[in-house]
Amino acid sequence: MNSQDPSLSTTQANQAQDPLAQLQDIHLPAEIGIWPPAWGWWVLIILIAVVVYAAVFFFKRKKTRNAYRALAEAELVNINAQYGADQNSEYLQALSVILRRTALSGFGKTFNASLKGNEWLAWLDNQCAKTNQQFSLGVGTALLIGPYQKSPEFDRNTLHNLSMLWIREHRNQWQQSKKETAHQEVANHV
Repeated sequence: MNSQDPSLSTTQANQAQDPLAQLQDIHLPAEIGIWPPAWGWWVLIILIAVVVYAAVFFFKRKKTRNAYRALAEAELVNINAQYGADQNSEYLQALSVILRRTALSGFGKTFNASLKGNEWLAWLDNQCAKTNQQFSLGVGTALLIGPYQKSPEFDRNTLHNLSMLWIREHRNQWQQSKKETAHQEVANHV
């Protein structure tokens, strides 16, 4: 006994004759997920990470290299408040010490610590063009003989502002070009 359905055999026969009937419906691919990202996104993430790391590195390095400026500014404000108008000689001595320490911190081995007198004042002016030669030709000349006088006369506010400007704006050893540094070393050793 043949228990097969006759309609089934005709459908199978029709499918055998019609190859298009054997095709299956279109299968859509699975939806694209967020993870894992494409290689372009990985490159972008790495690039952003490198840029952020470099920015943080250079910001910290600049802040570290210029920390001496903040300390010098604080000391300058302190001596201005510490020494009254009748203590100009002591103020000038303390100011000279602050300027020397700032120069040593900012210029390291390239700074000639034996500079004295007009050479010292000219050096200060050369490191900061914004001083307009006021150390060697202006109020800064009080640093030459003022500390050794009993009551030196000079414009204290102008000298204080000039010193603050120099501390903030001078070009230290990291800001100078190699050409400037080489020229400075030759000048210091002559």
